[in-house]
Amino acid sequence: MAETTTVVRPTAAARPYARAAFEEAQETGNLPLWSELLSTAAAVAADPALQRLLGPWNPQMRGDQKAELVAGVCRDVRGDEEAPEAFVTFLKMLAEFHRLHMLPSIAVLFERLRAEAESILHAELISSATVTDTQRNRVITALKTKFQRDVALDCKIDESLIAGAVIRVGDLVIDGSARGRLDKLVTALSQ
Repeated sequence: MAETTTVVRPTAAARPYARAAFEEAQETGNLPLWSELLSTAAAVAADPALQRLLGPWNPQMRGDQKAELVAGVCRDVRGDEEAPEAFVTFLKMLAEFHRLHMLPSIAVLFERLRAEAESILHAELISSATVTDTQRNRVITALKTKFQRDVALDCKIDESLIAGAVIRVGDLVIDGSARGRLDKLVTALSQ
């Protein structure tokens, strides 16, 4: 069974919001908490049923109500802890300017800023089969050598790759899959 992943392509409009969230989180020493909250809020904003509720086309809910709804879901996911007031204010600002739909992009950009600040490179290894610890460690070592940074590697399985693997590091994609090699061969033959 193939794992499907949704790749969020951050928009330029989300950058100032991500930067503002990052600066607030960094200033208060709450990077991990904001990371968790933004990830949860992004999942809420990406849910099709909730998009109808949170969207600007829903006049039955005011912006602050929409923000409180997202904050409430974040609180429920985290257990009994309240979200920091600054986070709720951030959500209210997004709702006021009809930007709650940007939460997935904001979360991605926030994580990039956090990784850069913490000198951690987040990479994704998508393979056709389960990756062994030895293989995982070899990929981490190679990426550390190439990028001169600590690496956090997320491994996923996509059986449709047939064989091989694809490594994603930010915008860089290293395609070592059989499908990728076949596509290159077809392109070369057609020219």
